Amino acid sequence: MVRQAEVSEKSLRQGALRMEYDPEVDILTVYLRDPETALSRSREVESGVILNYAEDGALSSVELLDAARRYPPGQLAAHSIDELIDLKSASRISGIAPVTLRTQAERGRLWALRLAGQWLTTRERLQQYMDSRALGRKARPSSR
Repeated sequence: MVRQAEVSEKSLRQGALRMEYDPEVDILTVYLRDPETALSRSREVESGVILNYAEDGALSSVELLDAARRYPPGQLAAHSIDELIDLKSASRISGIAPVTLRTQAERGRLWALRLAGQWLTTRERLQQYMDSRALGRKARPSSR
């Protein structure tokens, strides 16, 4: 756990608190300073928790590895760097009917989350689902 003393008042004043989740590498980053701040060193304080320090020695960001095991998908999606798209948009992109996409989301085959009664996914996750469908078709023996 990050000790309170390590998050100095000065570092919080110098930049807005911002969080980003990258689902491709499953890392949640909490920025205490501008994400473009040059870093001088990093330190893993416990398994999967990395503190990054700016050149002036102040804490700049915290990285949480394997974030999907630590936090619910809805919380991570809210900070995802991927753009969330609704299933109608996903249908136009993929050529797959919205009802099929919703069914696959409900079954856990397409990563999606339900917010305010609407299913949302990302372009990246949609592409992964489409790729898995294509692989599934290739793996099936032909019935000729």
